[in-house]
Amino acid sequence: MKPFSYIDLLWRNNYKLMTHKTIFMKKIIIKTAILFFSVFKISAQPNGGFENWSPFSGLENPDDWGTLNILTFVPGGNPQSAFKASSIDKHSGNYALKIKTVYLNNKPNYYAIKDSMGFAFTGRVELSPVAIKYGFPYSQRPEKLEFWAKYNPIGMDNAGAQVYLRKWDGSKNDTIAFGEIVLTETLQYTNFQLNLTYYSSDSPDSAIIAFVSSLPTTNIRVGSTLFLDDVAFVGTVGIDKQQNTSDSFKILLNPANDNVIIYTQREDAFCVKIFDVSGKNVGTYKFENYNASINTSFFASGNYFFEIYKKNNSVLNSGKFYVSK
Repeated sequence: MKPFSYIDLLWRNNYKLMTHKTIFMKKIIIKTAILFFSVFKISAQPNGGFENWSPFSGLENPDDWGTLNILTFVPGGNPQSAFKASSIDKHSGNYALKIKTVYLNNKPNYYAIKDSMGFAFTGRVELSPVAIKYGFPYSQRPEKLEFWAKYNPIGMDNAGAQVYLRKWDGSKNDTIAFGEIVLTETLQYTNFQLNLTYYSSDSPDSAIIAFVSSLPTTNIRVGSTLFLDDVAFVGTVGIDKQQNTSDSFKILLNPANDNVIIYTQREDAFCVKIFDVSGKNVGTYKFENYNASINTSFFASGNYFFEIYKKNNSVLNSGKFYVSK
């Protein structure tokens, strides 16, 4: 099953911005044609510390990142949603990225863009024809994405992050690995670790990192604000970290209440580590007779992720389960 994607939600199937195309392009070309090619540079190492910014027709945009600031130039205009943050609103260095959920009253593609969003992604904007290009060249197999964030939601809103590692097979992009994380209210900068689940032993050729200040699956509130800094891939995994076959492991009692049992046929399975949606390790359990029994009576309701490890600390497999109280 294809993972749910913020990217598909914003511009489904990499939609080109066709509505109002002529007016939109004239406005962009007149004001920012030269600037776009410097703002959306592609590099092997994105601007993860948000230290590099370029002018954007009276605004500023972080190098190597796309934002909804482009939609301030559609006919009728839209509010600015991405900002350079400094002082107490940065984690390290001089700057951080602030993205804010705004109401988009004028959208170049009504059906592909939600009414209220705050969005930042690794990628660029192309002008001829107008299109969004996601991702940057990347060929490693990292263990996770690490970043620092603080989040001030309005009401019960949630923020989120997603990572895709992809490889072009000549006709389409295959998903090599995917990861996502949900962020709740965090008023001080906190370290988050987004674990990646591998679906293939191949190495990717590109990566997409995306952040939203309001999750499409929650009660989106205009004004929810997400601060981001020090975004980086960490760790390296071998080609054996992938979801190989359905019988490589089984999860019993899922969804769980008080107990989950993870069964594996791998003789070299040593332990399983459990992570909550923030990436925090909430427990490590050893395999005995091919089973690892996990007491979930003290777990809060929600999704949990697990990784199965060998004795040498390399990852065999990964998955997730749900705790329901």
